[in-house]
Amino acid sequence: MELNLPDIASKLAPNIQTIIVQLCSTGILLFVFKKYLWKPMMAFFEKRADYIEKNITDSKEMREQAQVYLNESEKQARESASQYKMIVEQAKEDANKQKQMIIADANQQARKKLEQTRSEIESERLQAQDSMKKEIVDIAAEVAEKIMNKEMDLSANNEMVQKFVDEVVN
Repeated sequence: MELNLPDIASKLAPNIQTIIVQLCSTGILLFVFKKYLWKPMMAFFEKRADYIEKNITDSKEMREQAQVYLNESEKQARESASQYKMIVEQAKEDANKQKQMIIADANQQARKKLEQTRSEIESERLQAQDSMKKEIVDIAAEVAEKIMNKEMDLSANNEMVQKFVDEVVN
């Protein structure tokens, strides 16, 4: 096999005509691309960038709004907790005051009842004492009448017995 050097060299060297055609084709493609596709593509990329930027801005605003809502919720929770504590404390104080009032009222009623009972006992004691005096006077009058066997005038007899009872009682 014989090497044909001029033939290989011609095949290895670039063909000027092919290069010019390729450059013209590339230029035409670039011109058409620039003329008809460049503006729509750039508009699409700008629109896409604006959309992404808007989403980022919206998400930041939503995060800030959520943080504001969270802070408000925490503040309301703290206020509610403090109000709850205040209400519970007030209820405890009211219950304690009511308990003290009930105890004081019960003590006062017990004292009244005790005083009333003492008064009734004293009244009954005095009635019993008066009743006993009358019975003693009657018994003494009967005894005296039987002993003396004479009839005395009733008022003088009662007067004498009353003196006797007073001496015995006192």
